[in-house]
Amino acid sequence: MKRPNESELLYVEIPEELDAAILRGVQNGKRIMNHKKYVQRTVAGAAAVFAIFVGSINASPALAANLEDVAVLGSLVRVFRWNTPEAEGGQTDVTAKAAVSFQSGADSEQLTLTFDAANAAAYKASLAHFPETVTLTLPSTQEVGVLEEVNQARENSRFIKSVYVLGRADGASQVQIEFDVTADVAVEEYKDPGSIVVRLKEGEFVGQNVYSLRTLSMDQDALTKMQKDFPDARILRDDGESWLLEIGQYDSEQAAQDALKAQSAQDSLIVETRFGNNVPAHYESMEAFQDAKLETEYSQLLNQSMTIDPILDFLDKHMAQASDSVKDTLLRGLTGFIRDDASKYDLDALNRYYQMAGQDIHQALAA
Repeated sequence: MKRPNESELLYVEIPEELDAAILRGVQNGKRIMNHKKYVQRTVAGAAAVFAIFVGSINASPALAANLEDVAVLGSLVRVFRWNTPEAEGGQTDVTAKAAVSFQSGADSEQLTLTFDAANAAAYKASLAHFPETVTLTLPSTQEVGVLEEVNQARENSRFIKSVYVLGRADGASQVQIEFDVTADVAVEEYKDPGSIVVRLKEGEFVGQNVYSLRTLSMDQDALTKMQKDFPDARILRDDGESWLLEIGQYDSEQAAQDALKAQSAQDSLIVETRFGNNVPAHYESMEAFQDAKLETEYSQLLNQSMTIDPILDFLDKHMAQASDSVKDTLLRGLTGFIRDDASKYDLDALNRYYQMAGQDIHQALAA
């Protein structure tokens, strides 16, 4: 996925005189279009507005680069580059309610929050990866309506997977949008009326492992308490719809483990390996996490092993201490490995592993 270079300009402010000229031209064009006899004048007026805008773009290469995908120009206040990590703007004194509209095109989609005011309310849009999310921070009065309307848009979106409220703080609320696929995101701010546009288009899939230093899964109340210890952590929802805090992401497991060792609250933190846009897994306890980690390691071993010896070494090391559910998983893996050529193995010797779980190898093979 493309990410902005810190040395690049992340957003462009639209000059007042340019914005006003474009707005006047659009308004004039609308009035003229009401009279068919003035069609030619409409074309000339639109061309004049376009000439003004093109002249301003030629004078500002940065503006030209950033307005590449802008569809509505008349009330544009600022536009942020694609995948800017954080877009912030609006007016702090605006408390008007926002209505949400959704549009879908052949290759892109857009969410528009239109306020009942001349300017957009104060906002912040934060983009994060693995999994792909956009977090909208808005005045707390916007929370319920925005959540409901974006949820309706989700039903028609090929990008939006889920929408949920993260919580409130300092008079603001946070609505997080989770994407089903890798998405490129751009944010634009408009005035007259005030609005925020979130543009989406399919991004480049990044097929890599990410090593996440995170908390165990928890409910909303526990999350609120845990945030006091990790105020800068990213809030995520897992595949069981519980909550967690992500302290950081790393390119290697060793780097993540080193970061874990530097934390004082190590007993409540784990290092989870995730691939691509996969959401975090649900781990309600350290035991559940260790069980899942053991099962993953065993699955990889089964896929890689050409002989039974590495599998038996693994069972000798872990079988006795494993939970009942993990023992069952380990034995099903062993059964699958030997089933097609069971006659070549000493089944009575292997049966000792099954007896640890109160099972019998012959019954397992016959099932």
